[in-house]
Amino acid sequence: MVSTMKTKRVFLFIYLFFFPVAIAAYPRSPLSATISNSFLSTSSPDYGVSNYNITQSVKYNVDINFTLTQKSSGSGNYYFKFARLNNRMPNSTVTQYTPPYQESNLLYNHITGYSVLDMGHHDQFNNTYDSFNATLGIDQEVTLSQNYIIELNAIKFQDIQEAEIGLYNYSDEIFDLYCNNTEPYYERDDPELILLSNSIVGPTNISVVEKAEKIYNWVSSNIVYNGSLPGQEMGASWAFNNSQGDCSEYSSLMVTLLRIQDIPARKVTGFLISNNPATRPQVGDSWSFYASDLGSNMLGHAWLEYYVPAIGWIVCDPTWGTSYFNKIDFLRFNQNIGANFFLPPIFTVSEFGNPIFGYPLSETFIYNYDIDITVIESNLLPSEEFPIMFFIFIGIGVAAVLLTIGIIIKRNRKKNLYA
Repeated sequence: MVSTMKTKRVFLFIYLFFFPVAIAAYPRSPLSATISNSFLSTSSPDYGVSNYNITQSVKYNVDINFTLTQKSSGSGNYYFKFARLNNRMPNSTVTQYTPPYQESNLLYNHITGYSVLDMGHHDQFNNTYDSFNATLGIDQEVTLSQNYIIELNAIKFQDIQEAEIGLYNYSDEIFDLYCNNTEPYYERDDPELILLSNSIVGPTNISVVEKAEKIYNWVSSNIVYNGSLPGQEMGASWAFNNSQGDCSEYSSLMVTLLRIQDIPARKVTGFLISNNPATRPQVGDSWSFYASDLGSNMLGHAWLEYYVPAIGWIVCDPTWGTSYFNKIDFLRFNQNIGANFFLPPIFTVSEFGNPIFGYPLSETFIYNYDIDITVIESNLLPSEEFPIMFFIFIGIGVAAVLLTIGIIIKRNRKKNLYA
């Protein structure tokens, strides 16, 4: 049974899209572009990605509008960081080895109220941001408006044979970013997690994908979903010790157990249009989500990817049960990958915490954040849960009709014979 996704209240959604930080006593300029050189190369004509099938796709028009107004007396200097809906394609220079989960085309991007602007820069995980400084007095505001055309593809990796899997290059930067190091919430050196990971995988010599599946099944089956946890990130060790968590803890625990097996893995965060996997978007369907200082109806979510050489980054969602191994659907929009779910060095403890550090949000700012999503193309097959039964019923119906016709013809022949 699919668990209801945790709504991270208003802070989650604002944190996913923008990160305003008070800098009155901490002047700084926007970040510069830092695309890793290793992510700019490709290892083969297929961009190092293979063995996936695009089963279905939906194309969306996405409108984003944000306004934030400073309400406290006096003025302050602030740094804002807006996450883009990244293009997640094999041939993208910033998402190497990634299957075509999310084809994103930013058509319009307009920001007001800034003093210094840095458009489209990247962090070490190659997430894309628009960042700017702003000086705001009382009743002054910043705004952002964006429009995207985004195609989300449902992708499955099936029947990956060990002979198809390449060899890991342990000197690759992927291992430094997504495997080698113990980090907050990904406690790779926790002795209990090491014992757990090794016991799940077992002593047998199995493939990387088989190891990932064993870990996925264990996490999905042994962690109890708790949607009432605070927005504070709890981490892998906490999730294991307490046998519970929300989507973030499910993902953090699986990521850490994979890293213990020397398998690069990373958390992915974004938002859903629906937490019901049976949702079938059709042309003209639309959704309106909002977040403000008064409340929110958005569905923030976290899942993960693990890396397999010659295959690429494979997506999993342990929160959604055992049917989401090596699979992604057309219901989720990706915002961030990696571990940048805070802004160091000011704050390093919040998963999706108060984005205005040092100030109570409701007393300092009022804001409105709106996302309007409309389906403009839909290429969906019959629901995967019902196609076999559908064809069985059709076959039974056709057989019944043919049988009835046969009986009628036989009776008519008998009547004609004795007439």
